[in-house]
Amino acid sequence: MFKPETGVRILNHSHECNVTGSACVRCVMKRIAVAGLVLGALFISGCTSNESGAPTSAEAPGRDFLSAGDGSEKSAANPAGAPGEQDAGKAPNATAAPEGRALIYRGDMTIRVEEVEAAAVKVEALATSLKGHLASEKRSLGSQSAYASITIRVPSESYATAMQRLSKEIGREESRSSNTEDVTEAVVDLDTRIAAAKASVESVRRLFDRPGLPMNEIVLLEKELSSRQAELASLEAKKRRLSDLVAMSTITVNLAGPNTVLPEKPKERAPGFLGGLQAGWDAFLSVGAAIIYVVAYLLPFAAVILLLGFGLSRLLRLRRERVTTTASPPSTQD
Repeated sequence: MFKPETGVRILNHSHECNVTGSACVRCVMKRIAVAGLVLGALFISGCTSNESGAPTSAEAPGRDFLSAGDGSEKSAANPAGAPGEQDAGKAPNATAAPEGRALIYRGDMTIRVEEVEAAAVKVEALATSLKGHLASEKRSLGSQSAYASITIRVPSESYATAMQRLSKEIGREESRSSNTEDVTEAVVDLDTRIAAAKASVESVRRLFDRPGLPMNEIVLLEKELSSRQAELASLEAKKRRLSDLVAMSTITVNLAGPNTVLPEKPKERAPGFLGGLQAGWDAFLSVGAAIIYVVAYLLPFAAVILLLGFGLSRLLRLRRERVTTTASPPSTQD
């Protein structure tokens, strides 16, 4: 018999089983072979239909590009969009916190510049261009020791861009440091405490709706409500401060003139025994210098005390000699 849907010809079974109570081995083998042929045909037909319905490798990128350019939908393989679809104002290396994490970025950079005043203006303009602002500023202008310390705040997603632009556009970078602090647990804890504080305030407010409250209970409830509202306001203020630190990164820019002497970087100590020996020697020199300083500090006071003591002892000796001379009788001659 021939089945057109599978393309497999199945022979009718004409063998008679002589084994009573169980199928013969030949019948079982024929059935297994027929089932395998049917499953293979179905698998081949499924793969053929799948290949005919899917776009070719040359057509798929073109369709994804058109759908991305049209803006109506995005590819399931790249839901965030291609790298070229980023905003023009964001650099490719812009800092982005991992999803669900609250990170605080802080940076410090020392830059050598020709004119401190002009460089300070550039730093402020750079912060403004990144939608940030100037937080604080301290300048010391002079021909020999021109120096400025400027603190700017920029959006956290522009932190890396700001550090890169400061290094390239302001002057010659001397040193930098960067710090990232994860405050996700603190944010979650504050959210939980704020929700509990709000529920507590509402529960106290509902107590005022009871009829026939005596005056003493009303006074106690008002006191309790004020206390809980103050706690809630404190928690909300902490949350706003923390959210501001997460949203806006802080960068301190130290501008040094061409003749300004910068503090030397601390030397790295050798590990192991040599490092401990060096640390002990440095401590010994520090203690010796401290002792010398104390002795030099006390030396003028010691000199004055010695002079006063010498004068006092001399005066007492003269007085004793005078008393002795007055008390002794005059000598008589025989």
